Amino acid sequence: MDMLTSLVSDVEDAVANGDPSRRVETLRRMTDLFIEQAPHLADLHVAVFDEVILRLARGIEFRVRVELSERLADLVNAPEGVLRDLAFDDEIAVARPVLERAVRLGEDDLAEVAASKSQEHLLALTRRACLSERITEILVDRGDDRVVCAVAGNEGAALSDRSLSCLVEKARGDEGLQSQLQARASLGNEQLQQLVAIAREKARVSMRAALGSLDGLSIDAAAFDDAVDDAAEDVVRTSSYKALVDDFADAARIVTECAGSGALDEETIAGWARDGRIEEALAAIAHLAHVPTTVVARAYHSNHYDPLLFILRSLRFGWSTFKTFLVAKAGRNLTDEVHRSAFAAFQQLSVSTAQRIVRFTAMRERTLEAEAL
Repeated sequence: MDMLTSLVSDVEDAVANGDPSRRVETLRRMTDLFIEQAPHLADLHVAVFDEVILRLARGIEFRVRVELSERLADLVNAPEGVLRDLAFDDEIAVARPVLERAVRLGEDDLAEVAASKSQEHLLALTRRACLSERITEILVDRGDDRVVCAVAGNEGAALSDRSLSCLVEKARGDEGLQSQLQARASLGNEQLQQLVAIAREKARVSMRAALGSLDGLSIDAAAFDDAVDDAAEDVVRTSSYKALVDDFADAARIVTECAGSGALDEETIAGWARDGRIEEALAAIAHLAHVPTTVVARAYHSNHYDPLLFILRSLRFGWSTFKTFLVAKAGRNLTDEVHRSAFAAFQQLSVSTAQRIVRFTAMRERTLEAEAL
């Protein structure tokens, strides 16, 4: 370690000299040496580097501290004192690399950053590969909408029951947070039930507002609520249609290949429906809507067209595509009465409302699966 001894002497000279350029040069030499030797260094030697690098890095110009943070963030035995100094820097560009990636930052340091620093610092913490329940509780309590949504979307973030309850409550007014929570594999049945209730209420309110804006339309509130519930439940309710996974195995492979080539779009799907390739068409809709194929199959074979309308409208598919599926479903041209009724329903249903219904459907399906276990 003769070179290290020499560099320590250089550090003393650089600090005493007060020349910023010499200080930067010495810092870079010391950092280069540490990165080169890091895999072979004992804790005692790391501690020496920690002391001298920290002494050089404090008070140095912004761009050099950013550079230092980037260089040390991914080292498994990076000097802890330097990491801590960088993590607590008020400049997020300096703090971000170590907050997001440094495994050597201690739990207490992470908790202190989460409890005291800016929302940008908190957002950087949410991007760590792993977060303990202790840290996520602070982030959920202090974080703004971006932070809370990022916590929910990080599967490596452990969530306590209190954090989950808090996130579900916050999700009442935040559709993005609802989506993140719905996607979490670790979400419990109780939280799923709560999200289902939230999605159902939002769909009900949105549809009531949309329909209530139509001139001359009189809506009975109780009857309307029952209709929304029945229509939404119909998508996931067990029906006489028995859709076996094997029925869609070949279709799923075709859809995957088509999606991989970028050719999976509304025109292709409508063409499959016109050509009688219903399995491929339903599998493609399921792929785009991010719901199980059996859900789309049940919607297609439902006694009413509402479940299918919700799914197609959520994908922003047009009236002609919806009509194509209705014709395929009926096996004949639509009667004037069905045509008028379906067209009116299509026009009255907004995309946002349809998307809420489909999100509710996906959550309800997950809930039913959990209850069956």
